[in-house]
Amino acid sequence: MISYPFKKEKTLFMNIRWNIILGVIALALLGWYYSLNQDHSDLQSLIKKPDSPEYVGNKMETTVFSPEGKKQYLAISDKVEYYTQDGHTDFISPLVYLFDVSLDNKDKEDKTDKIQLEKQNWKLSAKKAKLTKDQMLYLEGGVVAESLNPLSRLQRVETEAAVINLKTQDITSDKRVKINGLNFNSSGLKLVGNLRQQVATLKEQVKTYYEINKQ
Repeated sequence: MISYPFKKEKTLFMNIRWNIILGVIALALLGWYYSLNQDHSDLQSLIKKPDSPEYVGNKMETTVFSPEGKKQYLAISDKVEYYTQDGHTDFISPLVYLFDVSLDNKDKEDKTDKIQLEKQNWKLSAKKAKLTKDQMLYLEGGVVAESLNPLSRLQRVETEAAVINLKTQDITSDKRVKINGLNFNSSGLKLVGNLRQQVATLKEQVKTYYEINKQ
């Protein structure tokens, strides 16, 4: 019987070629799978998480008006984050100026009253703050409320946390509070008051000192 060596060589060659082809196909599939995963991760990075802010801004200045068109407050902050999920806004190192909007609308035509409507009456500062959609401002860390009217009965409020209604300018605090007014200063553990009306009531462990002007 005569053997033909070239048939074995041909078969071996075919096997090698198929192995190469299958290897190339496997590499192509691996590359395709890797690219799909990369595209998926890129898409994931583009999808906003439910608890992430809708908007982020740095060195922001915002003026808010009342429904009657009067300036209600001016907010300046190093960083602002707005969340659409519940409509709140976070501020870093906020500085908030409150405006006196208590004048009657019938006097708006008078130029003097127009000037008063634009007048800032309080300056608020803190390390951070949270503003809810119903205009409640939660201040935290080194909170200071300072009157911009030198004749105000209430001049300064200092605490570590406070809540202020920006519509009514009501202020409350459950932390230790120190207040300064005309010829007096007080401290206590809790505070209820109103900045626009220049009143503040301290509760629990209240200490008050009066300055007596000598004639």
